[in-house]
Amino acid sequence: MTLIETFSIKENADIIYTKQMLQNHFDDTKFIDKSFFLFAFMELATNLIKHTNGGTVFLFESLGYYLLGVGDNGTGIQNVTSSLKKGFSTANNSLGLGLYQLHTNEVYDFEIFSTTQKHFHGTTILLKPKQIYSNITAVSDPFINEKNNGDFFAKKGKFLLFGDAAGHNKKAHTTAQFITKKFFSTPLSCILIDKFFLSLHQELQDNAMRGAVCIVGEIVKNHLTICGVGDLSLWIKTPKTMQRKKLKSGIIGEIFSDFQQYDFMLNKEEFCIITTDGIEENKMKDFEAITMQNYSTHFIAFTMLYFAGSAFDDSSILIIKGTDDG
Repeated sequence: MTLIETFSIKENADIIYTKQMLQNHFDDTKFIDKSFFLFAFMELATNLIKHTNGGTVFLFESLGYYLLGVGDNGTGIQNVTSSLKKGFSTANNSLGLGLYQLHTNEVYDFEIFSTTQKHFHGTTILLKPKQIYSNITAVSDPFINEKNNGDFFAKKGKFLLFGDAAGHNKKAHTTAQFITKKFFSTPLSCILIDKFFLSLHQELQDNAMRGAVCIVGEIVKNHLTICGVGDLSLWIKTPKTMQRKKLKSGIIGEIFSDFQQYDFMLNKEEFCIITTDGIEENKMKDFEAITMQNYSTHFIAFTMLYFAGSAFDDSSILIIKGTDDG
């Protein structure tokens, strides 16, 4: 899931401007229903002004289609279930049909999360095409907070995540290309992650290439193996807990004494969440008490980015979800 544009909504003029910017994309074929997409934006943006001190609208692209995200840091919704019912509204001049119509539409999945905690409050909403994502369960496409898609690569059960934008400069980009090509040219059945990581480290040194912070991994059914080093965070989320697995500091190909490997089964409704350094670790801890197993991986990634992401650093999230059939 790639972030295309963000829009700050604080007053009515911002809604008009953002509407025009969204309409600039209307020649694109990436909308399932342009009219409903625009209706959803108008309803949600208006709510940002009516019920909060404003917020942010996000335009995403994933699997060839646009998604709409909205986030605010207001006081939160006390009862989300009630807010989705027909006729519900906390405003005197409202019919209470907005969220109800969004929630019951047949074109887009509507997901909403809201919290009223003292130090962690607000609401996130995501609309994504139903027909596109109905069969996406195991490995989500990545959330990437930059247009060059330089942080994440995945193919047929194998994935690679860089800890900083692979395209920051020419040397970094060359290293990223080298690692990616080597990793994905090796058949999955032939990879021994730990040996691959050590040989990769040596090869980078032998070729005097710039090092990299990265994680490589493979998933066969629900059996997940991850090997990595550096400032990346690995979280295991169950319906009741959220625990961080630490990686050893270092840079593969440069300052590197050892790496960390994790090998485990990912059960149904459990998630492995890997984040780059733009996702603030102290804020991620706020999710420990939140059960999000009923949400899609796209929505979880968006919500985590909104509440824990940094505007000043690269923010990429990979979520792997355990399933019934692996």
